Amino acid sequence: MFKINKIFIFGILLSFSAADSIELSSGYYHSPINKDSIVVDSNNDRVELELSTGSKLRFDFLNGKYIMQNLSGDGYTALRVLSDGKFQVYYDHQDATGTSVNTYELYKRPGVLNKIIAALVASALLFSVFQFYLKLNKVWKRRKILEVANSISIVASLLGFATLVPFLLNSILISADYPSAVKYVLGLILATVFTLISMGYFVDENRDKNFFRLLLDALGAEKSESTDLLSAMLRPHGATKIIDILTQLAAIDDDIAQEEVDLINEFAERWRIKIPEIKIGKPEKVTNLLDLKDLVQSYLNEKPDVEVAQNLVDLINMMAEADDEVTEEEAMAVGEFTGMIAHYVSQEEGGSIDAFEVVIVPQNDEQTDAVRELIPNIESVKKRGGIIFIVGTFYSEDYANAVCSKYISLGLFTNSLKVKIES
Repeated sequence: MFKINKIFIFGILLSFSAADSIELSSGYYHSPINKDSIVVDSNNDRVELELSTGSKLRFDFLNGKYIMQNLSGDGYTALRVLSDGKFQVYYDHQDATGTSVNTYELYKRPGVLNKIIAALVASALLFSVFQFYLKLNKVWKRRKILEVANSISIVASLLGFATLVPFLLNSILISADYPSAVKYVLGLILATVFTLISMGYFVDENRDKNFFRLLLDALGAEKSESTDLLSAMLRPHGATKIIDILTQLAAIDDDIAQEEVDLINEFAERWRIKIPEIKIGKPEKVTNLLDLKDLVQSYLNEKPDVEVAQNLVDLINMMAEADDEVTEEEAMAVGEFTGMIAHYVSQEEGGSIDAFEVVIVPQNDEQTDAVRELIPNIESVKKRGGIIFIVGTFYSEDYANAVCSKYISLGLFTNSLKVKIES
């Protein structure tokens, strides 16, 4: 009877030993109780669990069990392998027959794609090393150049420590993701080098300054430049020229109103552009329509975004209506500049637009010479056995007629022709 009991006890111990020696299969597992899903990566002496939250748990095979030491130091969490496709997780204060935390069963093994991704992850570590070298090599050769030092943000370099250190600790102490830990170490080395370079530590002219002096100087310079990018993002392309256009437009009727000054100052402050004080009343210089037209064309030649150019139309209209009175000159200018911007938009987006071509038709040789003397480099075209001169293309009929009137008053036969301009 005693021998039978010994054999029975030995059989139970042997069954537990066999259960512990079963190798758990890698794959996707789920819990029938709480419907949780996890990913298992298993080898002979280690099992890694990736939870649905993205956290990773590593169980090492010690003393016949897969265990993970608790960070609190009050014991460990253990993993009991029931079969190659089933396991339980329990705490160390529970005995072998106690209630497990949860039971997980295999429902899908890794496919070919998973194996390919695993191989790519392994090779990515090697690529990270090469990437680290290339980045460091490029800047290391130029570490003594002051402009290079000033081009690197010291705050961004210091923030690298704040973001990389917690991930490094998590990879080493919790998830045991050593490939990721290597990447974070490389990142910390880069952050260190970039911090030193951004301080100007390697610049020869800074040799007499101590470490903390260099650090404070770099932080001070960073503070003064911290809003440069934000200002550039909020300030439209060619903002200074837009202010000049609005200023000249305000003076086009020989009277600058308070409302026009307020509008110009509002945009100048918003875009952080310093402008001279604009006096209310009669301007020191009356705006010339042709000069203002050239300024608008100069702005469009800088190729602003279509949306910004379209917004300029609204600004021009706001300026013309700011004093609740739209003069003939303002209406003419608004019509012309609106047409110019519409032509620019049609060029960028495709399409056509109506315009007006002003031409002078000289009646004799004397008028021909007079036109060439009056408008140097004017374009001449032979048409129907004679010569005509193209003064320019305009986008407002009123504006074109005003130009015609200027030359008609000089005794020159002038007319405007409606034309269609393709993009």
